[in-house]
Amino acid sequence: MAAGTVDVCAEYGVALAVEDFVPCILAAAALVVLVQAVRARVPQTFLPAAVGAVLIAVGGLSKASWKLLVASGCWEYPILEQVLFPFISFGFAAMAWAILSASKGNVVVGWPFALIPVACSVVAVVVGNMLPLLASAAIGATFFGVTAATVAFRAGKRSVGWVFVVYVLGTNILPPLGAQPNQTAALQWAEQLTNSSIQLLFLLGCLWLREHFKNQPTENPVAEEKAGVPA
Repeated sequence: MAAGTVDVCAEYGVALAVEDFVPCILAAAALVVLVQAVRARVPQTFLPAAVGAVLIAVGGLSKASWKLLVASGCWEYPILEQVLFPFISFGFAAMAWAILSASKGNVVVGWPFALIPVACSVVAVVVGNMLPLLASAAIGATFFGVTAATVAFRAGKRSVGWVFVVYVLGTNILPPLGAQPNQTAALQWAEQLTNSSIQLLFLLGCLWLREHFKNQPTENPVAEEKAGVPA
């Protein structure tokens, strides 16, 4: 092995790899709640939001599975790691669009949200590197977090607003730290436990969003017409 090359088979312990499923499961639960939240507010967002949630969840679980296979028997299936950035790039674009639609109470134009991951995908192919897709995912997650925080602050729920602020900071700080090579086991544990805590906060914030949006008027002209209310 060349000097400076990281041996992935020696990089992760089994316990550390197992723990990596915790933030993935917490995030998946939060995304289920979030899909319910935006559907309660703007039903038309349900399908794109659900697809986005599935992409993010599958991407995270695939990366965690890759890490566990490498740690437990040095079984290397690169595709499990490589799908993470494309999946979360498009997934967070869909969730950013859905939360903005829900915050406004109507479906907003979607093409600008799709444009960023598509453009970053082209750049990633040209340069032969996944980092543009990581940047795209960070943009989508940041937009989502800032929008959710704004909704909470405007509703007078400052504690939830700060939860989403912490989520935005963690989303942007932890991935670059985790991508650094030759980390100690203690540092990796600290990063993963911090990530688990951030995803738990994300879940709690999404639970509040669901209840908040349930109490807001919905965009449903058909139901309004049936109830005798002009659309």
